Amino acid sequence: MTFYLKRRKRVLKKFFVAVSLFSLGIIVLYLFFAFSRHIPFLKNADQPAMLVFIMTLVSVLAYKPLDYVFTQLFKNYLFQKKSYRHITLMNLAEELTLILDLQELANLVVNTFGEVLHLKTVALVVPSRIRGDYEIASAFGWKVSDVRHIRLADESPLITLVRANGPHIIVRDRAVRTLSWQEANLLSHDFDSLRATWLIPLFVQDELTGIIAFASQRPEAVFDESDFQFFREFAHKVAKCARNALSVLDLKMANEELQDVQSQLLQNTKLAAIEQLATGLAHEIHNPLTIISGKAQVLLLQKDRKAIDERVEEVLKTIVKQTKRAADITRKLLMFSQGSGAPKEPLSLEQVLNDTIALVSYQTSLEGIEITRGIGSSIPLFYANVHELREVFLNLILNAVQSVGTQGKIHIDLQYLAADQLIEIRISDTGPGILPEHIDKLFNPFFTTRHESVGLGLFVTKQIVHRYGGAIRAESHTGKGTLFLIQLPYMEPSGDVPSQKDITFSFTRP
Repeated sequence: MTFYLKRRKRVLKKFFVAVSLFSLGIIVLYLFFAFSRHIPFLKNADQPAMLVFIMTLVSVLAYKPLDYVFTQLFKNYLFQKKSYRHITLMNLAEELTLILDLQELANLVVNTFGEVLHLKTVALVVPSRIRGDYEIASAFGWKVSDVRHIRLADESPLITLVRANGPHIIVRDRAVRTLSWQEANLLSHDFDSLRATWLIPLFVQDELTGIIAFASQRPEAVFDESDFQFFREFAHKVAKCARNALSVLDLKMANEELQDVQSQLLQNTKLAAIEQLATGLAHEIHNPLTIISGKAQVLLLQKDRKAIDERVEEVLKTIVKQTKRAADITRKLLMFSQGSGAPKEPLSLEQVLNDTIALVSYQTSLEGIEITRGIGSSIPLFYANVHELREVFLNLILNAVQSVGTQGKIHIDLQYLAADQLIEIRISDTGPGILPEHIDKLFNPFFTTRHESVGLGLFVTKQIVHRYGGAIRAESHTGKGTLFLIQLPYMEPSGDVPSQKDITFSFTRP
């Protein structure tokens, strides 16, 4: 029970006891004087000393019984409901000091607050250190899907009002009446988005660590100043707990970022080693392969003038085929090791996709594979190199073709997510899927599940996607096919490529 509540009950009880003692004293005096007229030796009992003596005697004899009566009355009737609520919430505030997980803390606050006060909705709004705005950490009486879409900018009318108002409780109707109709509409919109009638700010000194926004089941329900005093005291305790949980969350995120940086450094070291290998292959192997292939082709061109055994001709054709295959391997290695110096231009991704599908249409028709596509509306031109994007589409489509085998289906979705300024590409197939233990290795160089492949297609694809600041991942369920998902940040024709470190993608499950 709070100090304020105790003091209020104590003052009220003393007041009622004093009034009761005074009234009882008046009644006793009246009865005393009424009977003293008929008793000879009490005829002069109306002296001041006698009055003081009677009132004192009444006070001494009646104080304890009256005090006990009013204590029980307050405890069992007048303050029973409010005391239970206050005690429960203050006990909650004490328990929160031991909780450092923000989600757990938020769930306890909104659920307990909503159930104890019989509220319609409760939401705990906290600052997002990443985006610089405010989001709902947990909500009572909300659908989970609705919570995710609520964002309040740091300069929004509601946040501005809370900062200006300090730790005082904000009542919607009172706040709206003090503003012009334009400002009132903007503020009402923020209140509506939080489904709130009252706001309890959570301040630690001048730092706003959160807001408890709530509404009652009954529109006519009100809270008085004594409730507001309790809410401020409750908020003072919760605010410190929320700040501690936010600090722990910041530490966790910093630790994850550090682990990502360490992982990236390790990956860069591996890539640097592969780059050196690729450069060595280019100088030491590519040129001899070109010479061998050229000599074999010359001999094949002369077969009409010179008699060549059929077995020799077959061997020469095999030499040409395999040298081209080996040269293609070195070309792909050089593609990522030399970086992107190719010219860029505004491209229609739909056109690049259609051209790529046309390249494999003959092979897919022979295999009985159906390729369908879903193209979104208003997809902007993408500033890139056409050969690199074609390489991305071709590698993923060929990977799907090889996975499906025959009589399968491949579906390609191309969409522009305007809200996030992302271009999303989904390529799914009806193949046998990929084993769970292979998913994390798909984009590693030289990893393959097919004997005839060298395992560089997806690796090169990932490097190209990262070169444009994008992200790629794969999802697969054995027996249900595979999905490759690419998200590319939309770039203006200036061609400024975002850094991969500065981009955070939130992939949506298919």
